[in-house]
Amino acid sequence: MLRTVTAVVAGCLLVVACGTDPPSGVDRAIAEAAIHAAVTRQLVEFDNTFGPDHRFTEVLIVDHLETRAGDGEPEGGRGASLTDGRRSAIRAAVEHLAPVRFIDNRSAYIRQDVLQPTIPGSVIITLAPVEFDNEGATVGADLWCGGVCGLRLTYRLTEEPDGWTVTGTEGPWSIS
Repeated sequence: MLRTVTAVVAGCLLVVACGTDPPSGVDRAIAEAAIHAAVTRQLVEFDNTFGPDHRFTEVLIVDHLETRAGDGEPEGGRGASLTDGRRSAIRAAVEHLAPVRFIDNRSAYIRQDVLQPTIPGSVIITLAPVEFDNEGATVGADLWCGGVCGLRLTYRLTEEPDGWTVTGTEGPWSIS
């Protein structure tokens, strides 16, 4: 009996220690598209600072990754452009909530004099690169819809049988 228990515990520890390898190649591109789509939907539909029943007039998504998105610092380095596959996945995840537009420069859509979007009722989403680890993935994100309407955080996601799912947040976050 003791050998059986020891073997089961050792097996469990081995599985936990090994984790899973992050996806690579085409699998990585597909996973990153699904992750960014899940994060965008979570922000727009649930974590938008107004509640789950709020609808924006338009969802403006920065068309490239920002290395500092989600970490509370001013805009960081410009990362890779969102691929067509990633844009399609994001659009499919939120187009039932509001029209979607990809933008190059978020500052061009902000009225600095009053800290409001140039398109009334819209929201600007900025995404960071996906970071894979043994528990799944994390990705930073910013939501901005005005001077007192913003959110910066890092989401934790896990891969479930039906796709990537946001399971919570990690680290510091800020809200205005």
